[in-house]
Amino acid sequence: MQIVNILFIVGFCRATLADNSCIFQHSTKGVINLKSIGLRNGQPRFRDLSTPSAPYYTYSFNPCYPFTENGCDDAAVCQLSSDRQYSYKLGTQNISTWSLDANMAPVLTYTYGSKTVSITMICSAIDQDEFEISGEYAVDQYSMRLRSRCACWNGCISPQPSTTTSRTSSPPLPKTTTAHSIYYDACKYHDSRYGTIDLSSIGSITGRAIFKDVKSIYTDSFVWSYNPCYNFSEHQCHHVAGCQTDKNRRISYSIGLQDYAYWINMDNTRNPFRSIVYPSPSNNRRLTVQLICDQSISFHRLQVIGETSSHEYTMQLTSPCACWDGCSQPTPSPSSFTWDFWMTVCAAGIVLFLLFLIMISCLFCSKPKRTYHNMSINESTPIIHGSKEYRP
Repeated sequence: MQIVNILFIVGFCRATLADNSCIFQHSTKGVINLKSIGLRNGQPRFRDLSTPSAPYYTYSFNPCYPFTENGCDDAAVCQLSSDRQYSYKLGTQNISTWSLDANMAPVLTYTYGSKTVSITMICSAIDQDEFEISGEYAVDQYSMRLRSRCACWNGCISPQPSTTTSRTSSPPLPKTTTAHSIYYDACKYHDSRYGTIDLSSIGSITGRAIFKDVKSIYTDSFVWSYNPCYNFSEHQCHHVAGCQTDKNRRISYSIGLQDYAYWINMDNTRNPFRSIVYPSPSNNRRLTVQLICDQSISFHRLQVIGETSSHEYTMQLTSPCACWDGCSQPTPSPSSFTWDFWMTVCAAGIVLFLLFLIMISCLFCSKPKRTYHNMSINESTPIIHGSKEYRP
């Protein structure tokens, strides 16, 4: 049944398109408006950005309005070599589509010849807009992300000025809005309207996954590990949030990194699921962990759905911490606390034992030796016991 639902969502998302690179209007979710981000002076809003995995190329992007840079004329997205001798136009403003991906996140796609650029909108309350380059994950297929308030539904909607005015009309009343704050990191998501979702108390801080080698609900040849908040290493996965390993332990893949984590569907509804997403840009994989709120349980349960599409992985974390303010006072997870506690006790015991041995050794070495005088005994000398004399 879950597979059917996933296929339905994917089909619906692909059918939800628009041909305006500035504005995406959805029938139920609202509007994405990028007009206030793009520059109108022919320059790119985001210029010459690259990724650590491919520093020999840089990318520039300007929402809504075309720009020119090197050999890229009237471009929306441009790729340049690091020495700026070569440039490639990857997209134009007049050939674009909007859609929703499997996680219900808005995606702006530019197509230019055989090249396709997909830019995922990441809703964020940061003051400075950020543009991230994932890179070329397949031939002529590029993935990028835009983090901005304007990437939120109805995040940047400005009233349109009236085309006619009247001298006798009274000025419009200012629109009253209730400001709210949003901030997040790889551990927690806070919205002043709803509260905080905090996963700090679930994750292990020992460098090992709290959920290790979990099998998928479907038959496959892999096991999966996941750790919220903190990096872990396992097999060939180093400093990751999620790892996929074949059951023979021959090969493993990083499927998500803590450094790139972001949250989606955080609008206080249960459908679609609130989720935290962990991209792994180096191998173009992405882990989505759906958060299932259940305050009736006192434990955390991970269910692995598996690879729902190419390089897209889904898990479900059921926990009271997946609820708003469900775990507002983070405490170390029991497993990591027990491990650290007994390690500390053992280390302290060893140190005390060594100090005791050193102290005993020093006492024996420093104690003065007693001097004994040589005494010779003549067997003919009588030995007196009491008042009697005894001769052998």
